[in-house]
Amino acid sequence: MKKTIKQTALIAATMLIGACTGQNSKIHCHIEGTVADSTYTMMLLTPSCNDMRTTPPDSIPVIDGRFAYDIYTNEIMPYELVAMEQYNSGIWYTAEFFAEQGEVAITFYAGADDKIPTISSVTPSNSNYMRLQSPLDSMIAQIEHEEDSLKRIGRWETPKMIELHAQFNAAKDDQTKKEIAQQANALYESGEAYTPEYHALQAKSDKVYEEYEKYIFDFIRNDRGIVGLHMLQRKTMYKEVDEALCTTLFNEIYRERYLNHPLGQYMETWVQSLGIKVGGRYIDFTAPDLNGTPHTLSREIAGKIALIDLWASWCSPCRRTSKSMIPIYNAYKERGFTIVGVARENKREDMQQAIAKDGYPWLNLLELSDENNIWSKYGVNNAGGITVLVDRDGTILAIKPTADEVEHILKEKLQ
Repeated sequence: MKKTIKQTALIAATMLIGACTGQNSKIHCHIEGTVADSTYTMMLLTPSCNDMRTTPPDSIPVIDGRFAYDIYTNEIMPYELVAMEQYNSGIWYTAEFFAEQGEVAITFYAGADDKIPTISSVTPSNSNYMRLQSPLDSMIAQIEHEEDSLKRIGRWETPKMIELHAQFNAAKDDQTKKEIAQQANALYESGEAYTPEYHALQAKSDKVYEEYEKYIFDFIRNDRGIVGLHMLQRKTMYKEVDEALCTTLFNEIYRERYLNHPLGQYMETWVQSLGIKVGGRYIDFTAPDLNGTPHTLSREIAGKIALIDLWASWCSPCRRTSKSMIPIYNAYKERGFTIVGVARENKREDMQQAIAKDGYPWLNLLELSDENNIWSKYGVNNAGGITVLVDRDGTILAIKPTADEVEHILKEKLQ
């Protein structure tokens, strides 16, 4: 194990300025770290179940390639630490650790394409997490090594595909490039773009992935502690998750013990969000408008067909969808149709500016820094938003409908 870095006077001063509040909390976790990239000036720290786009992280200054911080908490919690410069570039490696009583040492390496940060700690949860990760890292590293080897010796793509790359790079006009791209896409679709060695490695990779999944779920079943719950929570963040299995594992193993823990509450909300589907029922919530006046969704949509529009000023697809609904709203608002929008923001002003620019004529509420967990309740915690069309009785009629689809349903329902 690497030795914990000794604090310099400068780092100690920085740590005191930037330590988490709550020194009377039960748990004090001290983290120290080094960064190999001289361009890193700030680290961003957040609980793993938070979204930094909407819940501002804690900022930790990097001084002379070093940083330090204290976390005070009443619950053992998984945290994520990233370099601000990497995060802003859109490509980053995350240092993931558990904040529990004791110390954690973290090393960040140069550049986003180098290697993932390393964690060193003797605390129980971190030691357990590192034991879990070691076999997983070995599985992935072996596949990546073989992949690099095939690319290095030129046995990744077929000669025909390599030739198309060369033709595309040499092409002088867009039409020629378009024709070459079409040929390349045909090869990709047929599988002829890659060598037999590639396909063999892909089959091996699929098998490793199956072993990886089995290993993770065996750990979740047997651990029954905070690390197992965290791994279960992470699984729910993937689109192709086995919802029934994750629900069963949570209800049978973790729910009772961790219902009052933030991760347990996250999982409880996730289970409830599975009902957000056609034929299911919407989930009620209360949120303020821009004036701070609270509105309860069920009261606002009572007796009407309603489109629940979860959006964000920073989500361009969300705003395009919202704007496409304006003509539908104007045509049917007097006939029993309404829209209630909710903006997911970390600054009130961003919502104000977006509404002023886009011209939404319906009621819009504010979800500031995920304070009501509305996105989690609707199963889109990692997304900008979603639209849900609801019938008068609360039954969900459509998920992510287009404006044309909404109008088609309204023509049938509001004759």
